[in-house]
Amino acid sequence: MKFRKGLYIVFGCVGITLFVFSLLPFFRNLFAETFWIMTVFGLLLTGFCIFALLYRPREKGEKPLAKYERKASVMSRTEHKFLYTLRQINPEKYEVLPQVALFNVINKVTNAAYRNELFRVCDYCFVDKDTFEPLLLVELNDSSHKRADRRMRDEKVAAICRSAGLPLVTFWLNEDLSYIAVKKIIIKNILN
Repeated sequence: MKFRKGLYIVFGCVGITLFVFSLLPFFRNLFAETFWIMTVFGLLLTGFCIFALLYRPREKGEKPLAKYERKASVMSRTEHKFLYTLRQINPEKYEVLPQVALFNVINKVTNAAYRNELFRVCDYCFVDKDTFEPLLLVELNDSSHKRADRRMRDEKVAAICRSAGLPLVTFWLNEDLSYIAVKKIIIKNILN
């Protein structure tokens, strides 16, 4: 690799030299008909060598750097409004946490090395205000959850919650989301 770099530097210097000499009046007079060939060849050789020295090929499997930006909010207005409703339910007894990954509230006790199914996120989690013991997971679904891929994801989350003994309640945006209706369902399903 160092040898190749050295060759590019030497040929780059040759290209610059040819280009500079082709512009001198003495060379123009000596090679009156062909001096432009030296000019073009010198430029091309120099350009190629500079490119070869600066170019770094991407390795197989290497992806270009992704760009990231901070979100304006961790939840939509609808989710935030629903969080406010949930937090009114026995606030002296429960805390409601938004956007909780399953791995934060459920441990996998078999094949512990592979926990990627626990990286799914639930919209809300009711926890005991004093101990922070998880008591209930809550999902707020819109029409996108009717797609086949989302239904599969939701079924997997429900199966994991059943296996862990952690209740999961799903609300739909087109349902009655009034405080009284939501509180009734939450109290009925929450672990006590």
